[in-house]
Amino acid sequence: MEEKVRSAIINEKCIVKDAIKQLNENSLQFLAVVDDEYRLVGTVTDGDIRRAIVINLSLDQPVFDIMNRTPKYVYIGQEENAKELMMKYKIKTVPVVDGEKKIVDLILMEEFIGVKYEYSRKNNYVFIMAGGKGTRLDPFTKILPKPLIPIGDKPIIEIIMKNFKNYGFNDFIISLNYKAEIIKLYFAENPDGYNINFVQEKEFLGTAGSLRLAIDKLNDTFIVSNCDVIIDIDFDELLKYHKKNGNHATIVGVVKNMQIPYGVMNVNNGELINMIEKPEYNFVINSGVYVLEPELIKLIPNDQSFNMPDLLLKSKEHGYKIGVYPVSSKWFDVGQWEEYRNTLEYFKKVDGL
Repeated sequence: MEEKVRSAIINEKCIVKDAIKQLNENSLQFLAVVDDEYRLVGTVTDGDIRRAIVINLSLDQPVFDIMNRTPKYVYIGQEENAKELMMKYKIKTVPVVDGEKKIVDLILMEEFIGVKYEYSRKNNYVFIMAGGKGTRLDPFTKILPKPLIPIGDKPIIEIIMKNFKNYGFNDFIISLNYKAEIIKLYFAENPDGYNINFVQEKEFLGTAGSLRLAIDKLNDTFIVSNCDVIIDIDFDELLKYHKKNGNHATIVGVVKNMQIPYGVMNVNNGELINMIEKPEYNFVINSGVYVLEPELIKLIPNDQSFNMPDLLLKSKEHGYKIGVYPVSSKWFDVGQWEEYRNTLEYFKKVDGL
């Protein structure tokens, strides 16, 4: 069995936590669920994980409880039928099974059809916060602005923009401050045809303050991204989720499994109650990507540093609906050295998101 197939198979008795780990380790964002006889019984994707988190299902539940129990598949010798399934159901991975429904291969859309699914063109802006100094990446950022730090043969900001463009977004507003002219020069030729507008801060305005500078352009739903986060999600689905739920803001949250490398004690009045050796916890953390409605911009003060958490909490106080879009996808905070190195290693393996 190929490693590609092996990495995408999970037993129905495994818990959801294990599925999240496995989804993060393979680059398919897809798991085929099998029984003890290795027969296909279901599939798990990021969407299934999200629905489980939204309804507060315990991540210690078996995968069987959250899986899609009517998976799409083809039999050996009928692989051509996979194309119709992919286009009809907008799925990127189709298992190939034998007569006993045991998985023998996986068909990937890009390999099989040779093209990616074409998403409709959006008129929604993507606002990229690119004005920070990037001090966590010193000494690189003494020379280059953080958005132009390379990942392979492209700078961080272009990888982010390319990922949005794959899902139909091509209108960008980039906020600038530190080494602004270098970033403008980089995009002067713009061979990939991005529609780019720049806004420039006079002072550093935090992670939300510069939105106020584009208030005249941001008159419809828009997406905000930090310039140092790379995330592998379906932005088309994100926008649909935001609108379907009637949110005024939607935060993309990443499910992270964290292991404490020590024994953790529960203590009461100086006495040991219990001890857990190297416990694991799951958190939904802020990814630095948001969908916002334009009416929130008026809550941002003029010419003052204002951060996104402040805007979201202030919006909530004013009665606006703030939602969370949890994902178990690959996510890199490239603004710190350890994650930057991890990102480089990942891109070497998969040749980009």
